[in-house]
Amino acid sequence: MYLVINIRTTIQLSDELRRKLKILASKRDISYERLLGDMINIFSELDSSKALISIPRPLAEKIKKKIEGTGFNSVSEYVTYVIRQIESDKEESKEFSKKDEEKVKERLRKLGYL
Repeated sequence: MYLVINIRTTIQLSDELRRKLKILASKRDISYERLLGDMINIFSELDSSKALISIPRPLAEKIKKKIEGTGFNSVSEYVTYVIRQIESDKEESKEFSKKDEEKVKERLRKLGYL
């Protein structure tokens, strides 16, 4: 036989905050307890050097499946990697190669600027 003890705590909230919690919980069709638990989990993963970015849940689930068995530990880690790759590619594409630089110089010479 098991004895289940249910301990509840009352938290004082403003009417405005209570209303916002109610709306969020109803949109997600979950209890206040689960909503607050999810919020705590999200904020515990964050630190002052990170920002929170929201993506659609179906996309997050697809990414979660895609990264199973890879070196990525979370959707956030994978998304950060992809964004860094995109930004790196952009920076590289802005730089002239020596060949491109020579082409520009040759055109400027032909136009009489060099």
